[in-house]
Amino acid sequence: MKDLFVITDHRSETISSLLRWFFVIVCVPLFYYNPVANILNFNKESFPLLLTIGIAYMTATQVVLWRFHEKSYYYRIFTRGGIVFDFIVYTWLLLLTGNSESPFIPVGYLIVIHAAIYWRLKGSIVLAAAIFTEFVALFLYDAGYEETTTLFNFFVNSTFLWLIALYGGVLASKERQNYFEKNMYQLQSVQDYLTGLFNHRKFQEDVLEKTKEESPFVLVFCDIDHFKKVNDAHGHVVGDEVLKLVSSVFTRYLPMKDGTAYRYGGEEFAWIIHTDKETTVKRIIDQVNDHLKKYPYRLHHGVLPVTLSYGIAVYHPGEKPASLIKRADALLYEAKTAGRNTYRADHNKEIS
Repeated sequence: MKDLFVITDHRSETISSLLRWFFVIVCVPLFYYNPVANILNFNKESFPLLLTIGIAYMTATQVVLWRFHEKSYYYRIFTRGGIVFDFIVYTWLLLLTGNSESPFIPVGYLIVIHAAIYWRLKGSIVLAAAIFTEFVALFLYDAGYEETTTLFNFFVNSTFLWLIALYGGVLASKERQNYFEKNMYQLQSVQDYLTGLFNHRKFQEDVLEKTKEESPFVLVFCDIDHFKKVNDAHGHVVGDEVLKLVSSVFTRYLPMKDGTAYRYGGEEFAWIIHTDKETTVKRIIDQVNDHLKKYPYRLHHGVLPVTLSYGIAVYHPGEKPASLIKRADALLYEAKTAGRNTYRADHNKEIS
């Protein structure tokens, strides 16, 4: 329950995206609902174009937030680029709604806070400087210095902008540092130092959690074939490099949306795959095997072929973690005794 109130980067982006949609819902009546629009008398000339671009971008952002992983290229482009988009839309909106007298001036404070989330104090200062420059340009264009009220509003808006940029940037920097340190401590407790995969402890926790959920999943145990011979013939340094090679391939072909890879111990690994479809598991295994076959570990004097054996156990509702692990381990043993470089599933025959 307490995790509900933890604001991760993804949740902050989701909130920002929802705020954009809320802002659109608020803005449209201000331009087109006659009882209000006639009083405000905003410039509607380019608002339809602004609205169309905004909705297109926000829809694309929603798709990216929903479909793409946080470390993906498109996710980073749309989330970081969202700050630039917000600044452009903000400028456009000020020009349509009264320049330095626009009622949307305070929206700039939110954009500064958004920048502080990603770029800390530096980001908030840079964006505050850009918005302040915009304030000054609009103020001079409107000849606001000739009216006391306009001059006072300019002073108040600018003061609040810099206060929020400085204070918000400092708070964001401190919070990010604390968040980073906390994540580092948590990661060290669940991550294997050599391979970067999750460790045995994390595996046991996740298997227990998955069995409690009773949702479909597959447990795969895999083992590097003849790994002892690799260590004996080439040394432990090469053995460690082979472990890292295999782990990197797992990370590439087993994205987080499909499952998780773990270093179970020694040269043995485990996967938890969020499906009960054999075809999905077979596809991932084939991709891993094909990659290792095409790109084996390279020695100074040649190549070192790397193959894997697999045991595949489909979770049965109500099954205990120990029983599931035992079945997967037994199937892995069957694959190795069958000649290695193969896999065995619940039905006790090779998947073809």
